[in-house]
Amino acid sequence: MVISTPPPPLDNPSLTDPLQCPPLRWGMLGCGRVSHDFTQALKHLPSQSVVACSARSNDSAEAFAQKHGIKNFYGSYDEMLKDENIDIVYIGNIHAFRKETVTKSLMAKKHVLVEKPFACSVADAEKFIALAKKNDLFIMEGMWTRFFPAVQKARNMIMGTETEQPELGEIAKVFSDFNFYAADHEEYPTSFFYNRKLGGGASYLIAPYPFAAATLCFKNEPDSIKVVGQKDEATGVDIQGAMLLSFPPTGSEHDGKCPKLPGAGIASLSFGMCGETSEETQVVGSKGRLKIETPSHCPTKVSVQLKAHGRGQVGKEECYEYPLPEDTEEIKAAGGFFYPNSAGFIYEAAAVARCISGGKREVPQYTHAETLLNMRLVEEFRNQLGIKPITED
Repeated sequence: MVISTPPPPLDNPSLTDPLQCPPLRWGMLGCGRVSHDFTQALKHLPSQSVVACSARSNDSAEAFAQKHGIKNFYGSYDEMLKDENIDIVYIGNIHAFRKETVTKSLMAKKHVLVEKPFACSVADAEKFIALAKKNDLFIMEGMWTRFFPAVQKARNMIMGTETEQPELGEIAKVFSDFNFYAADHEEYPTSFFYNRKLGGGASYLIAPYPFAAATLCFKNEPDSIKVVGQKDEATGVDIQGAMLLSFPPTGSEHDGKCPKLPGAGIASLSFGMCGETSEETQVVGSKGRLKIETPSHCPTKVSVQLKAHGRGQVGKEECYEYPLPEDTEEIKAAGGFFYPNSAGFIYEAAAVARCISGGKREVPQYTHAETLLNMRLVEEFRNQLGIKPITED
């Protein structure tokens, strides 16, 4: 295995270490599996501390606190939000309650990191961002994928940097899939995954990842959206789907070699919880293609294959690998991680800490504008497939 040097993070290109970050005190709102993994990952960052946790019951909060060595725990979200020692709230509770908990956190003058999905409607997402701006607070959807060094390397090759041209040339197509077999760990139909009123369904749980893979690669918003999918009639949730996006050009003249206009392209996206796919993202350009290797929503490897002249001719091939840190004894003692590569939360957390310390209220890796765009894609998918909003009976 050849280990590559991580590229500088987009939020601070002067850094050589993407894990370098100032102190930040976290409060965990919700004590479920993802909150567990995020808390475990923070143990890799000495400057970060979880100072409080909260759940809907005091017993759950106390058990979480004891497992992770957290000093303060609360059986009420409202009580935790009064804790003046908290700088930022990580919101990992059930989707349907995000509207209330995000709003209360911002009203309590806390910075906020919201797990995916950011909201259960575009309208709610817009309100969150507006409220954060009104109170001069940081808010971000937890699109942790964007912070992995493998994805930063892919971004550099796709978009270029201040000193380097895009290696792939003109981007033509993006293919991204994320499908797993939910029955491996979720019981039908009682699991939250199948509860529409609580925010279950593939479009909330999984679709944000391939959608974000597509919007990473194009500068314009899509001008055409086609959707197919299936829903479970018994529960009303969507269980799998695909989306085809067409992105309009950013310019009116092609290069004289290929009639594709600059910036124009297509994305083919697949997601679902009915079977497990390879979970890769492939980006195709005029000069070559790259693959964000499996699992592409939390990758440690990206490979690139640049063209030589002629169809099927290969020039340079490279593979960049960025291993995650090994579990410490402290992490092992608390039960390890529930999900693959969850140690990679460290990159997201470090960027959040840097941005807040620097007075920024969003991150360049995943801006508010892009968050809202991808929320609109989620909503469009649900509308075309006829999935009722969580607020409807």
